[in-house]
Amino acid sequence: MTKVGIIGGGNMGAAILAGIRQKYAVMVCEQDRKRAGFVKRRFAVKVADLAAVVRQSGIVILAVKPQNFEEVLAGIRPFVTRRHLIVSIAAGITCRYIEKRLGLGIRVARAMPNLPAQVGEAVTGICRGRFATSTDAETARRIFNCIGKTVVVEERLMDAVTAVSGSGPGYIFYFAECLEKAARSLGLKPELARELILQTLKGSARLLERSGEGAEVLRARVTSKGGTTQAALAVFEKNKTGKIVQRALAAARKRAKELSK
Repeated sequence: MTKVGIIGGGNMGAAILAGIRQKYAVMVCEQDRKRAGFVKRRFAVKVADLAAVVRQSGIVILAVKPQNFEEVLAGIRPFVTRRHLIVSIAAGITCRYIEKRLGLGIRVARAMPNLPAQVGEAVTGICRGRFATSTDAETARRIFNCIGKTVVVEERLMDAVTAVSGSGPGYIFYFAECLEKAARSLGLKPELARELILQTLKGSARLLERSGEGAEVLRARVTSKGGTTQAALAVFEKNKTGKIVQRALAAARKRAKELSK
């Protein structure tokens, strides 16, 4: 069984751990003692220091925040060899940046999972660096398939992936938040509004997935001429909601590029 080391036991690191621990032998490095204790108890997994995790693992997942990344790279560099596959989930940290700091020939891949990883429903964008092989990309894909679905892209598209799916749950939650507030303004109690909206979101997503039809087709199907849906959509169109979404994603991609190293 391939041994995977996870550096960082925060929310995303723990979500990855929960998804892969049945298929892979896993070790974790978590500097916060309280969090390390929680991870050890919750997942019955070995928690060790940085050196031990890297030395004993063939695949190392860097699940740390970008602001802590330089320190972590410096910490693992003495123990990383060409036998390792390094997989980073840090937004904006390029493969080349990691390669330069870990040494020539080190195999690096990037992954951009999103928050639904916590319930096994993530979508993860994956790309590989100069020295990683197609087999390495497939290895990363298999790992992240344990927490949802994956897509393999060129690294130049990772900022777009970040803007669409990495940040995407935030947009969905924001829309749900707006719907709940609007529903309450119509006189619905909060519990009822939440139930109606949650099931509507779940059912609509499932229909979009299973029908094989595009969102535009399904939207037209539910929009009767002169009906209630058309009245609501007319307000969205008048306020140029489609343009707002385009500008929002462009802003997210721009910010991802600004954060890139």
